[in-house]
Amino acid sequence: MPDTEHDRNDILKLHKDWWEANAGLDIPRMKSVFPSGMSYLMFNLNGHPYFGIDEKTRLWEWYQEQLDIQMPDIRIMRLTISGDMAWLACEGVFPLRLIGQSGTGSQTWKVGEAGEAAYDPFRLRATELYQRDDGTGQPIWKMWHFHCSPLPPANEPRPCFGDTAQERGLGWIPDGQPERVVGV
Repeated sequence: MPDTEHDRNDILKLHKDWWEANAGLDIPRMKSVFPSGMSYLMFNLNGHPYFGIDEKTRLWEWYQEQLDIQMPDIRIMRLTISGDMAWLACEGVFPLRLIGQSGTGSQTWKVGEAGEAAYDPFRLRATELYQRDDGTGQPIWKMWHFHCSPLPPANEPRPCFGDTAQERGLGWIPDGQPERVVGV
């Protein structure tokens, strides 16, 4: 029977490596998180899907000419492990600035203008799906799916409840404190 605490630590290491690899677009570190071949599926913050580690690598090579990303502040809201599958939900702030004319390459992911010195503290949320399979059938945890989308403005009232993310705090959950492993 798998050791849940060991599984949790393995998944949190992948989560940390993934988000910290985004700072500076560290491709070798990023690649260590995902299964081999075409197993991986990403719904990128730019709104487009990417299939397999080769497409993801090409995207990051392109973004290295377009974006300067600093260390994000990511808070885990929930991590659930069940057998050989796990999912994690988080939200965070992703500081970036455009350095290339194509920027994010997306109409749905808008930040400042290319060449601006200030970093845009872009707010996002993400869901990460993990499987104990490295893409070749070996029982090693890897992230098989990632879905990221923008958060509403920090001062926008939550419909029906009226509270704001600014009041709740990053990664707020009603029954405790969010966990933070990225950038610490």
